[in-house]
Amino acid sequence: MNADAHRDAALELERSIADLGDPAARPYTIRALVELSWGATFEWLAYGSDRKHGKHKEKHDGLARFLRDLGESEMADHWTAMEGTRQGGFYGHKNTLDTLDEARRLWRAVRTWALS
Repeated sequence: MNADAHRDAALELERSIADLGDPAARPYTIRALVELSWGATFEWLAYGSDRKHGKHKEKHDGLARFLRDLGESEMADHWTAMEGTRQGGFYGHKNTLDTLDEARRLWRAVRTWALS
């Protein structure tokens, strides 16, 4: 995908996040919201990397190393943290509002970076 397609994918995922509504009222959505936040984070990293460095990675494997090689250590740290948050919030038993808040914090920080 090109950078604009990654941006569009991130925006679509964000619409899905909004459509699921308030997780406090519907706690069964937390697992899905964590996964959607992870996906949006990935898409924003691809978009931002392409915008800032003229290249991006199409797969999440090795993404932290790729970002570090670009000199984007903070984004690599955010991605590593998001991977851990996703594992607990989607696959594990940490599908809580606190886990979702962390996923949202990371996604929003990456989004801000990508659009700056």
